[in-house]
Amino acid sequence: MYLLNHYTAGVILFGDRTQLTSHRLPKYIHANTSTVFLVDPAQSIKQLDDSEHAAKRIQEYFRVRRTRHSITDWVDVKWKGGVMGHPLQTDGCSCGVVVVKMAKAVMESFPLIPNVNFECSKKYMKRERRELALEILEASVFDEHTYCAMCAALRPPGSGSPITDWVQCDDCERWYHAQCLAMDSRDFKKAETGYWNCPLCNT
Repeated sequence: MYLLNHYTAGVILFGDRTQLTSHRLPKYIHANTSTVFLVDPAQSIKQLDDSEHAAKRIQEYFRVRRTRHSITDWVDVKWKGGVMGHPLQTDGCSCGVVVVKMAKAVMESFPLIPNVNFECSKKYMKRERRELALEILEASVFDEHTYCAMCAALRPPGSGSPITDWVQCDDCERWYHAQCLAMDSRDFKKAETGYWNCPLCNT
């Protein structure tokens, strides 16, 4: 299973890098079944047509690659479009979470084609967004006791002041720049002297 990035897919599907923004859907090439999937988290009506168009363009791409670079792998494969079952996004701000969960399902099901199924309610997406953020933070080489958990830097971006105000979460003990949290002096004083939860623990 291959996941195409936006740049590669934009050039292959449209033949012009200026058309890069025209197709931002997740694209999967399933080599075992010679199937191309264009997956739209927001709707599924045109997915088969879009996938078949993508399969045709990818077929042409491999032929051009053979002519230009003498690379012959996959050139004789008869690519077809397919539909991958998946839930539909229900809001306008959870596409990142939905796409990450779909990609995870694809990788976990390999070499089979997954039938992606998970809840897409706003409440569930909010919880998943938080869990993903925590997972990324914990899996990174990020030193949470030295750097800001918001900007991952020692000093706030664009900060001209030699003095940096820091505040620590009383639950997870991560440190944050007050500037990165857009704290005014009153909020900072309140967080500094009282019990304070960071945005990750407060969702």
